[in-house]
Amino acid sequence: MAEEKMNYKLVLTDADVVISDYLDASVFEEFGRVIVFEQKDKDLVKDEVQDADVLFVNKFKIDRELLGENPTVKFISLFATGYDNIDIDYCREKGIVVSNAPAYSSHAVAQHTFALILEHFAKVAKYDDIVHKNAWTEKGTKVISTFETNELFGKTIGLLGYGKIGRQVATIARAFGMDVLVYTRSYGKAKEEGNTSLEGFVDRADKDVTFVTLDNLLKHSDIISIHCPLNDESRGLINAETINKMRKGAFLVNTSRGPIINEKDLYDALVSGKLSGAALDVVETEPMQPDCLLLKAPNCIITPHVAWAPYETRQRLLKENVKNFKAFLAGKPVNVVN
Repeated sequence: MAEEKMNYKLVLTDADVVISDYLDASVFEEFGRVIVFEQKDKDLVKDEVQDADVLFVNKFKIDRELLGENPTVKFISLFATGYDNIDIDYCREKGIVVSNAPAYSSHAVAQHTFALILEHFAKVAKYDDIVHKNAWTEKGTKVISTFETNELFGKTIGLLGYGKIGRQVATIARAFGMDVLVYTRSYGKAKEEGNTSLEGFVDRADKDVTFVTLDNLLKHSDIISIHCPLNDESRGLINAETINKMRKGAFLVNTSRGPIINEKDLYDALVSGKLSGAALDVVETEPMQPDCLLLKAPNCIITPHVAWAPYETRQRLLKENVKNFKAFLAGKPVNVVN
């Protein structure tokens, strides 16, 4: 007897971040009817959601207003690890299971983190630019001193957050001969409660990193790289007060979530020279708005939230979401965040 074809209605709310000419949505067709939207189609999504069974979401905001009072949606799967765009409490109230993709991009984001760091310290793009403008042919060896470059060896990197991405960044940093400081919310809480032991924070794989308080990380790091989720405690964590505690000339990297940084305070720190630079793959409002202050900030490298997006990671992301839905259908949901 032939297997009965599934007939669910699946809506991909902002699929253009994953779907492309070489990765399509056909992997979902075994489950039923698939409706694909791009980010620019956000005003069209609401009507299709009203009788949908499943949503596959990247950064699209899913809340009470969109879902309605009696949603037909029973499962939401994220093309992402973070889920701050989902009204988790409302989904829990309505019995909607929400699953994320927790580790699909760890290597990619760590790679991009160091691409940003290396651009600041090695000035590869700047040198390439002036070479193509004939500076090398005209100036000869004098071109070498056009930009100040620095070694990473011997420098200290401070990691805010130590999940899968933070650990991968630490591994790369150690390969460069860097010292690694780590601050996590759980470590900070343990210190506040008077626990002076590192038990529970350092395992054999972590023997070359040092867990410290937030103040010590800010004070002693040449580079500070953010790898924590966005929540009430991390929102606005990098602000005038915390920046003031950083070393003069420190370099700030954010490949996590934009609202963790107060953009006005970062702008002021870059203009004043308190920080030697910043590199951001995320900003407070995405896509970036024309009036974003950081567009005018000196020594600020910005990429358009692409750290997670190599071909291999998007391929992995599609497979992870298929796996999430199959597990939900089997009554054994995985990667559940609510």
